[in-house]
Amino acid sequence: MMPACDHIIFCLSQPSLSAKDASAALAALRLAASRHDCPSQAIRLEGAGVSLVEALRAAERSGARAVRVQPVGFPMAANILAWLPGALAHWQQSEAPAMQVWLGGQPDPAALLPAMVDACLDHAAPARAAKPSLGKPGWQYLPDHDSHILVCTGPRCAFRGAGTLTARLKAMLAEAGLSDRCLTTTTGCLYPCNQGPLVAIYPRNHWYVLPDEEALRALVHEVIGKAGDLPQYRLAERPRRQVAS
Repeated sequence: MMPACDHIIFCLSQPSLSAKDASAALAALRLAASRHDCPSQAIRLEGAGVSLVEALRAAERSGARAVRVQPVGFPMAANILAWLPGALAHWQQSEAPAMQVWLGGQPDPAALLPAMVDACLDHAAPARAAKPSLGKPGWQYLPDHDSHILVCTGPRCAFRGAGTLTARLKAMLAEAGLSDRCLTTTTGCLYPCNQGPLVAIYPRNHWYVLPDEEALRALVHEVIGKAGDLPQYRLAERPRRQVAS
């Protein structure tokens, strides 16, 4: 049986939210969290903002001894629910063995859908009121760039501090005068999660792990600025599968 917790961390998981929608969702979540008696935080598992690790550390610093991590999302991705228990156990063992960490469960989506459908049917607007369009004219052309940088901000890389990586990368590119040469795209999970935070650069197809600001600055100046390489940060290719002859 789970004991009473003295801190709750609500974790919103919605990978495709815009910055505006994410801000609104977190504001609503914080309002709901404020109705509980114990101290609480509301964070997002993906993208920028306070990471789950940072929230756990803040709870420990505040003196919390029993923390509930409560995922919030609809539907909550099964892979995230499968990954979170091990990630929380690893953090607790390595950083806060004296603090109890509990992972909250999820409601049955089938139990929530009827109420959601009823709420949706209360609102409608005529399609004719909108100007017919399939997008802005400029969106039919490829963007002008030399390097396409994919920045992983999936939940696992965010757990390792990648939440602000895109903003920091763009700021360094602008400072170095390289922004116009790069198309920087934030992505969901790129899969080598155990080595995050990471970026993939095309057309080279080179992948780099960026553990700190020194690595990020080297990537901007040496890889992007000088078309060089950083073998000490480059991820190794996947081992070739053995094919039986």
